[in-house]
Amino acid sequence: MAPSSKPRGDVAMIGRLRVPGRLATFAATTVLYLLAAHPALAADSVPPAAQKALAPVENMIGALVAITIGLGVVISGAVIVWGGIEKTLAGSNADAEHRAHKRIENGIHGLVWMFAASVIVGTITALAVAYGLISQP
Repeated sequence: MAPSSKPRGDVAMIGRLRVPGRLATFAATTVLYLLAAHPALAADSVPPAAQKALAPVENMIGALVAITIGLGVVISGAVIVWGGIEKTLAGSNADAEHRAHKRIENGIHGLVWMFAASVIVGTITALAVAYGLISQP
């Protein structure tokens, strides 16, 4: 059987180079984000009076984000423990064991999302402090 000459999947043409569509989209998005994050395009520093007035709001938002991420970690941990208990009690019931396994997977996914949220919030906070938009937490 001869190989098909038709391209498989989404393919974008960049000059004479054939690049998969998702890779081209990712590369273009990355370049745009890097250009948009350039320090020359950043806003001027926030006036001290405005920073002082917004300090309670900054603290409240920081506390809410920390509580939310912490609560998400606790809930995800509880889901993993509950799945472990269900798996232990499932015995030879394959359906119950499958549901318990799925519950454990969902708990692990929740932990991964909470870790990602923590990294994103930390990155945004570091950028905001570097540009003088907020005070050091």
